[in-house]
Amino acid sequence: MVLFKNKIWLFAIFFIAIVFCFIEANGKGDFYIFLSATGDLNTGENFYENKYVDGYHYFYSVLFALLLKPFYSLPFFWVKFCWLLLNTAIYIQLFNILTKSKLVLTLNEKQKNIFLLLVFAFSLRLFLDNMHSSQITLLILWCCIYGLFLIDNNRPVSGAAILALGINIKLLPIVFLPYLIYRGYFKAFTFTIVFYFVYLFAPSVFIGHDYNMVLLKTWLTLINPSNQNHVLDAEERSFHGLSTLLSTLFVKDVNDVYALSLKRNITDVSIATLSKILLFTRLALVAFTLYFLKWKPFIKARSLWHQYIEISYLLLLIPLIFPHQQHYAFLFAVPAFALNILYLILYKKDISRISKLTFSGLLLLIYLSVNLKLLLGTFNPYYDHYKILTYGTLLLIPLLIWLMSRKQVLKDS
Repeated sequence: MVLFKNKIWLFAIFFIAIVFCFIEANGKGDFYIFLSATGDLNTGENFYENKYVDGYHYFYSVLFALLLKPFYSLPFFWVKFCWLLLNTAIYIQLFNILTKSKLVLTLNEKQKNIFLLLVFAFSLRLFLDNMHSSQITLLILWCCIYGLFLIDNNRPVSGAAILALGINIKLLPIVFLPYLIYRGYFKAFTFTIVFYFVYLFAPSVFIGHDYNMVLLKTWLTLINPSNQNHVLDAEERSFHGLSTLLSTLFVKDVNDVYALSLKRNITDVSIATLSKILLFTRLALVAFTLYFLKWKPFIKARSLWHQYIEISYLLLLIPLIFPHQQHYAFLFAVPAFALNILYLILYKKDISRISKLTFSGLLLLIYLSVNLKLLLGTFNPYYDHYKILTYGTLLLIPLLIWLMSRKQVLKDS
């Protein structure tokens, strides 16, 4: 990108990033919860039973809390500042990986600039949300993308170590374990499992095996998806995803103290019925992965386009099927959006006018569903009330289906 070849622009971007991280380092954010759990780890408490900052649980791994231990006694502001700098560096690194992908390298300079600016514009609100909340989504996304990148480039051990770290910290990348088997990455799958269990029990060396086992058992209970609070997943206005959307559609009085008086449910069912509907919908979306993977199993994807589409769909599933997902988790939808933008730029001459208008209109609608909070924040309560972020993300699925049907995807890239 021309911008990054200019030293003045590079300096300006670097300066803005430093100032932005410095401003966002004020306040607690979710990073305060991370360090609070580390503090309770130091005193031998079961931090999964405790609540922090207005009643929030710590949902991450024992290993992650242990890794933060060297920073616990340092001034919180500066530790959080460094954490935000790390997240910014990861965000830039993800763009760097994107620019070096073989499909993006087929773009000319002008096309590449347009593509990267559109991806940046789409992801900006989600990046800002992650920074403001001092969340861990960027690190987990990096573990997925970079881990798979290494695995695909014949480095299964290092790739598995990174992917397993993401699974250990927040379980979300577990969707890629069946993928590794289906695509014949058996060595990477085996090492991912090995590294996962190493990460799971490694804290026993430092905090004692019995204490670690107590923590792990409590953690598994806390994140159990069958818990009622994960079924009726609407106690916070900022929650999104399938569990939240279906709760607001099928239950009249959900536990959302911030809900507006405007009607949004289409019926009113019992929690047991809602649980069945949610399970069926999740299983349907997971099973639909087979459409993107195609037949036969245990062989690599037939083209680069094919590979990118199936990985984008799996990433898209993460904020949709897992409970308790906040708005910032939809950063996982960025690769799917980027892939559609890339196709439109590369093959716009091969698409009919009607298809192009429909395709562009849907992309614009998806962009607005994600970024209206940033563009027109006055109506934020309405966006969250009707869960438009989830609707916009679901719209990416038919676009990926359409993309998968294109002849350019089916041939070798």
